[in-house]
Amino acid sequence: MKNTFKMLALGSTALILSACVNFPYQAPTQQGNLIEQERVDLIREGMSRADIENTVGSPLLKDVFHQDRWDYIYTLQKHFQTAEQRRITIWFVNDKAVKIERDLPVAPQAAK
Repeated sequence: MKNTFKMLALGSTALILSACVNFPYQAPTQQGNLIEQERVDLIREGMSRADIENTVGSPLLKDVFHQDRWDYIYTLQKHFQTAEQRRITIWFVNDKAVKIERDLPVAPQAAK
């Protein structure tokens, strides 16, 4: 009887402790603009600010001191993993995009 009680106590303790393996829990954290590949493929030099904003949404950062630059930044931090970050920076001259830097690959545009 004593051995059965000891085995039951050891089994219960092991079960309780195994539930604590994922402690502490860190929820996934998303910040910034979600940058979807389908929408990134639509951005081209020569587009107006309004066209770009209608395509991918308003930028995360509109720098007061550099009004000719928009930054779209997205980060995703999953449970104890390296953060995934995506970035698009667009420069404007006379409200037209003249330079686009992105860390996402660009799909080839279909011939017209």
